[in-house]
Amino acid sequence: MEKERMTILMVTPNRKDVRSITVRLFQVKIAFFTLIGLTLLSMTSFMTSYIFYKKASQKKELSKRLVIEIDFLSRNLDESELAKKELEEKFMEIEGKLIEMQELLAKKGIKRELSVGGSYIAADGLNLSYVDFIDDDIDDLFDVMANFPVGEPLSGEVNSTYGYRKDPFNHRLAFHSGIDIEAKPGQAVITTADGVVGHADWKKGYGKTVIVKHKDGYETLYGHLSEIEVKKGQEVKSGDIIGYAGSTGRSTGTHVHYEVIRNGKNLNPEKYLSLR
Repeated sequence: MEKERMTILMVTPNRKDVRSITVRLFQVKIAFFTLIGLTLLSMTSFMTSYIFYKKASQKKELSKRLVIEIDFLSRNLDESELAKKELEEKFMEIEGKLIEMQELLAKKGIKRELSVGGSYIAADGLNLSYVDFIDDDIDDLFDVMANFPVGEPLSGEVNSTYGYRKDPFNHRLAFHSGIDIEAKPGQAVITTADGVVGHADWKKGYGKTVIVKHKDGYETLYGHLSEIEVKKGQEVKSGDIIGYAGSTGRSTGTHVHYEVIRNGKNLNPEKYLSLR
């Protein structure tokens, strides 16, 4: 039984006092294993806390990155929405111009369907500078269409062409400086381009006549009118009514004598009646 006991001596530094403690061996074993268990428990607790802290730290960093990414995507989305809105406004503006041009062409007697409407083109398929380029082209085309004397002064068949022909009164060969377009009495006659009225009165041989001066040296003449609706010096726009068809002057019936002149030289008006 003595072997199962252990005596621990405690001696003071001057060896004057000696004390002893006797414990049983199984008590030492219990104390040892208890210490080992507490140590392992402490280490496990420490490792668990460390791993938890590490994961929490990683989650916090990931959340921060996600917030930054969401903010970046949100700003990109806002910019894309703005670009899309600007493009849509540009397309609406261009479409408005096309509609206006189509109306102008209709006034000139030109039947031409322009590409109005159609499928939506995504913002990433075009950019604003390209749309501005198209817009500028349309403005230039619109300016040409408004100021260039193209179109019909009224709807009707051409019954006498430009060039030499037999004069309807003396039947001699004579030069016809314009074309004659069939008309109904009182049918409205329009100007074929923007300009300023240079003549609005009786003209020998032409009867009641209107002459409109346009850009780039162009003039248009409308003869044999029954009534004149404009005055000399008045500004007119393409499609404005300048008078009504009649048979005044040297005429055999109701029609409009139409001339296109540039820099004082007569041109063949039939080449200007429509877009080719």
